[in-house]
Order: sequence, then C-alpha cells, then structure tokens
Amino acid sequence: MKKKIIAIIVAIVLIIPVSSGWYEFLLDNFFDAKLASSTQLKFRKISDTEVEVTGYESDLDEKITIPEKIQIGLDIYKVTSIGKEAFSWCIRLTSINIPESLTSIGASAFLGCGSLTSIKIPDGVTSIGASAFLGCSSLTSINIPKGVTSIGKEAFSWCIRLTSINIPESLTSIGYKAFYGCSSLNSIKIPEGVTSIGASAFYRCSSLTSINIPESLTSIGAFAFSVCSNLTSIDIPEGVTSIGEEAFRYCSNLEIVIDNSENNVEVGELAFEGCKSVKWLK
Repeated sequence: MKKKIIAIIVAIVLIIPVSSGWYEFLLDNFFDAKLASSTQLKFRKISDTEVEVTGYESDLDEKITIPEKIQIGLDIYKVTSIGKEAFSWCIRLTSINIPESLTSIGASAFLGCGSLTSIKIPDGVTSIGASAFLGCSSLTSINIPKGVTSIGKEAFSWCIRLTSINIPESLTSIGYKAFYGCSSLNSIKIPEGVTSIGASAFYRCSSLTSINIPESLTSIGAFAFSVCSNLTSIDIPEGVTSIGEEAFRYCSNLEIVIDNSENNVEVGELAFEGCKSVKWLK
C-alpha cells in the first residue's frame, strides 16, 4: 500500500511543479534511511511526535536494531524511549543497536538477557531505570552517558562478567543494589558529585580491588561493600557522616582510613566487622 502511495506522489511531483519544501517533506518522510514502517518491534505513542519501544514480537533473534523514526499510518514519530520490560528475557539477544534519539531506558528493559555481550548507550540518555540490565550475565563492559544523574536500584545486579564500567561526572547517586553480585568487577571510579552510595550497591563484588570515594559523598548505605573480599584499601573523606550497618563487613583484606572522628560519624552495627583495620584521623 505504501509503495502505491509513493508512486502516486512521485507521479504528481513529475507532472505538477511544487515548492522545495515539498521535496524536503518527501525526503524526510518517505526516503529516510533511519525511518522504519515495518518491524517486529512494538511501540506506544508517548506524545504527538514520540514513541516508546514496548516489546518485540520474537525472542529468537540474536541481533536487533531499533530505528530512529517509525511511521504509523501517515505520521512520523521519533523513538525516544525503551519501555518497561521491553526486551526482558530475550535470552538469545547478543547485541542491539540503539538510535541516538533515545533519552531513557525503562525499568527491567533488558532483564534476564543473559546472552547480551555489549551495548552502546547513546549520549542523549539521561535515565536508566531500576533492574534495567539485571541478570545480563554476559555483559563485560558498559559506558554510562554523561547526562545520566542516577543509576536505578538493581540496574546492573548480577552482571557477573562485568569487569569495567565508566561512570559519568553527572552522576549524583548510586542506587540500592546497583552493582550487587558483579563478581568480576575489579575497579570503579566514583566521580565527584556523587553524594550517596545506596544499600548493597557493591555487595559481593568479590573481584573489586580498589575504589575511590569522592569528597562530595555524605552517606554509605548498609551492606554497600559487604563481602568485597579483595578490596585492600579505602579512604573515606570528612564529608561522610553516615555509614550503614555492615557496610564493609567481611572485607577481610581491607584497611580503612576515615578523615574524621568517631563522634562526627553515625556508624551502623557491624559496619567494619571482619575488616583488617580501621583508622580514624581525628
């Protein structure tokens, strides 16, 4: 049907003189390489000009490409969001191409995609939802775009092959269980600007050997670094006034230096249980 419509329009253009704006309309809407009108992807309109990917009609494909634009009827929409559980449990999915138009990745968007080995998140993304990549056990590295301000709870939990992650300076908080059980993660640099590390954020990151704590940090949640058995040293800045229960429990090789006095920091029960040493500088 679309081919017939295009044929008719082209015939009219050849017969009737039209303005340059009309030619631009044709190029933008009928001959756009980034435009898709037929796809196994499912979409939902979220505004007059934008759509969200809500699902995929097959869980057998290994590679998926999300278009930048989609045609619904005679209207053109920009793809700006991957919705909740859109690709959850696509267990054969190994790679996915995401358009630069994307701004958000919803909760559980790639939950349980155990074969997904790599993903490039576009710079325009500002939000990564809870459990977005939970259980992506083949994912080895990921870059978080510079516009993201928070990492949702359990966003990368149980990504057991994840060895490195780049965190942008725009980040202000790391959520509950954000990297829980990432047993291959060996180092991480938390940028200045982060004010809180959520409960169990790095629980059982048993390969983690070093981590820097920024001066901006004020709180470390309960169990945040529990059972990080290869972590050897950590300097906690003066601005940290709260350390949750069991925050560093069973970090048997860890030497902790705290740039404060015990009277100024609220320390939870068993926060340093099993650590090699704890030194207060004031």
